[in-house]
Amino acid sequence: MMATAASANPIQMSVSREQAFLETFFQCVSHFSFDKAKELSEKERDTHKANFGSQWGLMVNSLVHLAAAEKGYMSLMFLGQKWFGRRDNLRSSYHLLLSELKKIEEHVSKSDPTTAAKTHTSEKLLSHLCGQLCQFLAARSRTMDFYEQLSTMGATRNTVYEDLVTVIQDIIQSHQKCFHHPILSPLKTSFSLECDILCNLLQAQVDMALCSFLPSLLHLHDAHVKLLSWSTHIQSKETLSKKLSFSSSKQPSAPPLCQWLAKYKGILVSKFSLYFHETLSKQAPMGDFKALTAKATVDFYGKITTFQRKSDAWHISLVLDVHGLEDSYQGPGYHHPQKYTEPTTGLDSYPAIFSYPGERPASHWPNVVMIISDKIAELSSMDKTVYVYDKHVQCTYFLTRVEPRITFVLIFDTKKAEKDSYISNFITDISSQLKCTKLFGNLKPGSKG
Repeated sequence: MMATAASANPIQMSVSREQAFLETFFQCVSHFSFDKAKELSEKERDTHKANFGSQWGLMVNSLVHLAAAEKGYMSLMFLGQKWFGRRDNLRSSYHLLLSELKKIEEHVSKSDPTTAAKTHTSEKLLSHLCGQLCQFLAARSRTMDFYEQLSTMGATRNTVYEDLVTVIQDIIQSHQKCFHHPILSPLKTSFSLECDILCNLLQAQVDMALCSFLPSLLHLHDAHVKLLSWSTHIQSKETLSKKLSFSSSKQPSAPPLCQWLAKYKGILVSKFSLYFHETLSKQAPMGDFKALTAKATVDFYGKITTFQRKSDAWHISLVLDVHGLEDSYQGPGYHHPQKYTEPTTGLDSYPAIFSYPGERPASHWPNVVMIISDKIAELSSMDKTVYVYDKHVQCTYFLTRVEPRITFVLIFDTKKAEKDSYISNFITDISSQLKCTKLFGNLKPGSKG
């Protein structure tokens, strides 16, 4: 009896030690400590070199490559340039990992019953973990495809962000019940946070394009909270602010993907402060509000007021076309869902959601609405600036579409050249920032901007 107990102890101790190693490894990976995870797995591999042909030896060798692959993923290396037609090295690494893990998983499942009964407990666990890690690698492949799609948005004229939301939601739902083993819990949590953050940010962008105040705010807040939770995994002295602040959150030690998501959130908060400027500016003294927006990732209000002063622009506004909105437009800010509002008609169907300086210019609004209606084909291209000089009123109009329903309008009370570089550069800068096209283009490592 004593001999039996003694012979059982080494197996129990071995299983416990292996499980402890796996838990530590995946904890390191989820905390972005990829070098530490790789070092741990290399040491474990060297310790079991004599048993390299065992399933444990093969598993540990795969984990060495998984740590390196995850580091490359978080550095967005899969979006780098492909030289001379060579295949994406990171994708190849993931495919090779998938193949190796499938072999380990199948080793036990294909064993005959007699052999399987004697199979080491740890190998059964490894077989199960390998199957779930294969699910994780499949999910990784889909998120890599998704980021690659996002990185091309900068060169796309008409981006349908609703379609992007649908894709990321499908990724979340498809893998919701996958790789759920307790040992893989840190990996699952990190993956879920990443996808949820991205989904909320994209949905906030969709909501802002429709001037939906509360949904935009809620999605931004949810993304912010999840970014905070994800940031706690980063071993850094700097942390994100615990409030939904207008200031840019900088974490030099964070992986490039985390930094990009934080910047995306920062730009959307900046955009929110412009689209709902009228509502937000009433919540604090104007001086305080300007100080807040000045700390934003992009100070849209500061850019517009500076341009207006230097260019002597008569008026600058963002005009919303409310025709066909699912819910009747009730004005800026939050409105009770049961509040009845008369449907807008005529010129009121084109409210100015942002207007500077002062209210929208009533005397010019018929001209603005007429140009938006007459030049709908040019504006709908999303990359053209419409130029109109009205000699009867001696005024120049510049218009460009920043959202499918929102037009950026500049009015000058004098004749301006169509190719005025200062005006053109300003329009290009503001519109690209509001569309986030520059941000999406900057996903690729080495991009400027």
